Amino acid sequence: MQFNKTLISAALLTVGGFTAISANAADSSEFSVTTTITSVCDISASAASISFTDIAAGSTGDEIGSQQSAGDISVMCSNDAPYVVNLSSAGNADSTTGEGIMTGTLGDKITYQLSSNTEGKAWGNTGTLGTDAEGTGVAGIGVGVSTPILHPVYAKITSSTDVKQDTYTDTITASIVY
Repeated sequence: MQFNKTLISAALLTVGGFTAISANAADSSEFSVTTTITSVCDISASAASISFTDIAAGSTGDEIGSQQSAGDISVMCSNDAPYVVNLSSAGNADSTTGEGIMTGTLGDKITYQLSSNTEGKAWGNTGTLGTDAEGTGVAGIGVGVSTPILHPVYAKITSSTDVKQDTYTDTITASIVY
């Protein structure tokens, strides 16, 4: 009987020892840290204000052809974010190809054409993103939100200026799709 008591005590001590060893064991688990960066773009057309110098009334032909002016539209987009800039004329809201109309305070009108280069590539408001979907907008790829990309915009008078002496204006809206 003495032997059985010793054996039972030894067995209990051994089980208790295993319990103590398991309490000091280590285990691990993993977790992840994630974030999603979405594209962001900002457009500023404040430097694109286009002003023609004084034009003589009745200018036609070559005189009109030389009446071109330019300004810059600034775009800041996330790195590698594709975008398209579209331009719309308030004076000719139906135009999708950048044909604008400046109206004088006395009611006469002068037409002009917006373009993205000196050769006259029309710049309108049909640009969309996607393969070969630029339309009449101007496409680009962002280089970071702190680095502006400048897109020159040109305007060329396309009609006679045989109108009343007046100041003629139009408002252009520059929008960005990204």
